[in-house]
Amino acid sequence: MFNITEGKLFRPVKAVIYGSEGIGKSTLASQCPDPLFIDTEDGTSQLNVRRISLHSWNDLLTTVSDIAASPDVCKTLVIDTADAAEQLCIRYICDDHHQPGIESFGYGKGYTYLAEEWNRLLKACNAVIASGKNVVIIAHAKQRKQELPDESGAFDRWEIKLTKLVAPSLKEWADLLLFLNYKTHVITTDNNTSFI
Repeated sequence: MFNITEGKLFRPVKAVIYGSEGIGKSTLASQCPDPLFIDTEDGTSQLNVRRISLHSWNDLLTTVSDIAASPDVCKTLVIDTADAAEQLCIRYICDDHHQPGIESFGYGKGYTYLAEEWNRLLKACNAVIASGKNVVIIAHAKQRKQELPDESGAFDRWEIKLTKLVAPSLKEWADLLLFLNYKTHVITTDNNTSFI
C-alpha cells in the first residue's frame, strides 16, 4: 500500500552561493566536479574554467535546456550570476511588452511577469538536475536595514541582490544556500580606539 523508503537518496545538488563582491563565489564554484559556467556578466575571465558567455534571456534558457539534454557536457552547471540573469529577464519582459522599464507596467504587474518568467529558468535547472548534473547559481549580496516589529532599533542584514519576488523563489529552490563574507576583526586599544 505504501512505498516507504529509508536512508539517504542520491540526487544532484541544487546550490546557491551568494556574498559580497570579490569574496570568491566563482572560485568556490570552480571547485565543483567538472563545472561548466554560463557567464552572464563576463566575471570568470581570471578563472581557468570552461564557460559559455551569454547576454540574452532566450539564449540562457535555450543553453540550460541543451545542457540538460547533453549527457557528457559537464557534471556541474554554474550560472554566474543570478542578478545579471535577472537583468536579462527584465530586459526580455520589457522588450516583449514594449515597456521602457519593469516599473512601467503599474501595480507591480511587471514584477509578477518577472517572477513567472524566472520560474522558467528554475524549471530548466530542474531538468539539468533530472539529467544527473549539479546546478550552482551564484548571486551577489546586498545589505538591507531590518527592523523588528516587537523590538526597538534596527540592524543590517545581508540578502540576495534580486527583486522581492525572485529572491524567495531562488532560496526555496535551493538545497544548499551558502553565504560568503569577509571575517571581521575588531581590535580595541588602551585608549578605546577600534580598528577593523
